Amino acid sequence: MTNLTIGTFGDGDSADDNLNPDAVSIARCATTGRAPDRDGGSWASPDEDWGLTTQRPVSSINTSAGRATKQQTRWVVDGDVGAYVEEHAAGDVLQIPDTYGDFSSVDTRVTFVDGLADSYGFGIDAQALEKAFRVLTGGGRYTASKYSAIPCGNRPWILTGPEGTLLCSCMPVERPENPYTRELRTPETTLQIEEQNRTVLTGAAEFAHLLSDALGVDIEEVRYSTVRGDTQHTFVGEEDKYTIKASDLAQLHGLTPDPSVIQGGVSSGVQPPGSDDLISVEWDGPDHPVGYLDEGDVIAGYEFTWEQPEESLEDVAVVREYRITQNYSRWTVDYRTHRLASVVP
Repeated sequence: MTNLTIGTFGDGDSADDNLNPDAVSIARCATTGRAPDRDGGSWASPDEDWGLTTQRPVSSINTSAGRATKQQTRWVVDGDVGAYVEEHAAGDVLQIPDTYGDFSSVDTRVTFVDGLADSYGFGIDAQALEKAFRVLTGGGRYTASKYSAIPCGNRPWILTGPEGTLLCSCMPVERPENPYTRELRTPETTLQIEEQNRTVLTGAAEFAHLLSDALGVDIEEVRYSTVRGDTQHTFVGEEDKYTIKASDLAQLHGLTPDPSVIQGGVSSGVQPPGSDDLISVEWDGPDHPVGYLDEGDVIAGYEFTWEQPEESLEDVAVVREYRITQNYSRWTVDYRTHRLASVVP
């Protein structure tokens, strides 16, 4: 258990030596220890969270800024906070306002956007920061330079100061005026897409390539929308629009465009789930290459996996042939299963 001197937070004149320490330097000096015994709150036994030993409150804690949930107020008892921040932080540090009245001016920080989630974004807003800060300090007077908040992407963020360190989960936050966008490269150009989920981004790039290869469509822009809680992207061409859910785009991530990769992988033998024995699997390859237009469907890729059909008592080796297909005004991703012939050696 560590309880280090917080030199990097500064105290009086010593703060002039390093006015803007980086996130990792701050985290390496973070104080850890048992949660304080304060009136009106109790803490559960230590547990493990993200490689750190923490204590959660038995129930949410009431503060002047609202009730702080258990996930917002995990007190770090022990662990390498510096290593955690070094692995997950983006490098920036949020400055704590000088007074409680200034918390309302804190800008919302969107730390990650998940295209597969119902809510637009997750991060840190003014209320979340103030609630966690009041839990850490107990609500008393403070010197802002001694405290720091460190965003850690889609991992819980760190709030640290002389009293100790909190591990705080990102909460749903309102959509910012200038939402996060990423570059999407298509065969024709580079577009901006409102999406931060890497799996969805990969699928979106593949979708644009398939539209170009199979349908000859040149995408001019990509639009973002949410319909009944589902995130979807609309790829706009010169004449038509191609709308697809983010969850469907995610299915295109990681597919094999070259079936020979699967052929080479299974020919030397594969190990069924729950078995130590290798079996030989035979596959003659696909009927169509990726990008082939088959009765309105576009072949999107292949994947080797194991399935257990209802009529079977054991897992069987299959190759899934993924396709993008138009379903009314929306495009979807589906697959057809090809069962492979297998021989037990």
